[in-house]
Amino acid sequence: MPLLSRLSLLAVFSLAACATAPNAPVDLRGQTPSARYVGTLPCADCAGIRTDLRLYRSGNNPSGFALRETYVGTRDGNRSFESTGRWQQQPTGQPDLTLLTLEPGVPERERYFAQVGELVLRALDRSRNELPPNVPRSLVRVPDDVAPDTPVLTSGDSRSLTDLRLGGEMVLLLPANRTMGYGWRMVPDPQAILEPSANPAYVTDPAAASRVGAPGLEVFRFRAPTAGQQILRFEYRRSWDASTPETPSVTFTVRVR
Repeated sequence: MPLLSRLSLLAVFSLAACATAPNAPVDLRGQTPSARYVGTLPCADCAGIRTDLRLYRSGNNPSGFALRETYVGTRDGNRSFESTGRWQQQPTGQPDLTLLTLEPGVPERERYFAQVGELVLRALDRSRNELPPNVPRSLVRVPDDVAPDTPVLTSGDSRSLTDLRLGGEMVLLLPANRTMGYGWRMVPDPQAILEPSANPAYVTDPAAASRVGAPGLEVFRFRAPTAGQQILRFEYRRSWDASTPETPSVTFTVRVR
C-alpha cells in the first residue's frame, strides 16, 4: 500500500498546497547540516547509486537539503550529480514513521523516503510504495562527530571498491540489534593495512529507546597509514556462534593510495 494513503487528510491537503507553490532558491552557504544520511540505492543500469543527503534546519523547521548522488560503474565510470532544494516531513499515522519528501523545484524529480525513527531513511518509489526488501534501499544517519569529507560506507556498499587517500580515515555503519545477542564481528586479516582509529561503537535510535528490541547501528572507524589494498570482512553472529558458510556477511574492498 502506498505510504501516502496512510497520511492524514490534513497532511494530504498540505502536500497539495506545497506542490502548487514555486520553491524559492535555497542558499545553504555557511550553514551546518542538522543530519547527514548515506547509503547506496538501487540503479537500473549501474552498480548502485551512492547517496549522500544532508538536511538543514532553521530552528525546528526544515530549511533545505543538499544531495550528492554518484552512479557507480556506468559505461562512463562513476558519475556524480548534486542538487539542492527544500524538504518536508508528514505524519503517516504509524509510530516512529514519517514521510520525508525532497523537493528540488521540479515535481518529477521529487524523492520520497519513509523515515524510520532518527537513524534510517528507507527509499520509496515515485508512487510512494516501499521498494522490495531484497534490494539496498536504506540511508543511515552518520554520527554527528564524523567530518564532512570522511568516506562513509554502509551495508549497501558490500562487495564494492572504495578508494581512500593515504593517511585518511573512513567510517563503516552496519545495522544491528545487540538486544538479541548478535553483532558484526570483523574477520582478522594478518596482512591488514587499515588500523582501527576508535573502538567499535553501538548507536541506538533515540526515537525508539523505550521500545524493547529496537535496532541500532554499529560504527567502525579506520585510518589508512599504509598504501595498498585490503578486503574488510564482517560476519553477523553471536559471539558464541561458530562461523559457517550460512553466516550473514559483508565485504568491502578498500584501496589506499
